Amino acid sequence: DTITDNRLLDFKAFETPCKNLGIAPPSLKMISSSRKKGLLARDIMQKHLKKIGKSNLLNDFLSKRDIFLSDSKSMHHLQLKKHVIPVLVLLKRKKIKCILCSARKNKQMVKSFLKYSKIDSYFFTTYFMHDIGFIIDNIVKSNRILIKTSLLKQIIKDEHIDSQRVLYVGNSSEDFEAATRLKISFIYMENNYLDKESDLDLNRVSNMFDLKQKIQSLVLK
Repeated sequence: DTITDNRLLDFKAFETPCKNLGIAPPSLKMISSSRKKGLLARDIMQKHLKKIGKSNLLNDFLSKRDIFLSDSKSMHHLQLKKHVIPVLVLLKRKKIKCILCSARKNKQMVKSFLKYSKIDSYFFTTYFMHDIGFIIDNIVKSNRILIKTSLLKQIIKDEHIDSQRVLYVGNSSEDFEAATRLKISFIYMENNYLDKESDLDLNRVSNMFDLKQKIQSLVLK
């Protein structure tokens, strides 16, 4: 999610199941404002269904949403953030290992997206939940912290990297918590679609251009 703009995908993941159920989806404005408050899809839809008198459809909606997001075609609604390519080009040109780690369960879909977007060659390697030997629910915050901490530990172990030479870029408080536990340098990529974690004292960037500048100052100094 750090390198992608998932607003369209998120909206389609509400719109498509709702169409299948014959009900109106929540508005883009409602979804956007709810996401900024940190609400999950279940919470957003529960509120919407209650409003339209269809609370009994929550489980059906969630099931159809999972089916939609598990279909590789849904990735066509996912877009790269602006100016992400120059950042990846810089890292590759300077021979800095760029490793992607994800708490997503569907490893193949992420790899397919990287290939579809023609950016797979910029990553030295990729790490997913399967690579740490267990699969747990990534909806629960404490689980996401465990997954990301475990992924970072696995990367450091497998790649024989000194943790002090790692720069972790993420867009959530869970990313920050994982980096802090392992004493790894961290940059927080703000996402205008999500809660900005304004209560946390973070090393922040708001776009890919700023991230490129930050990398040049921290890594290429």
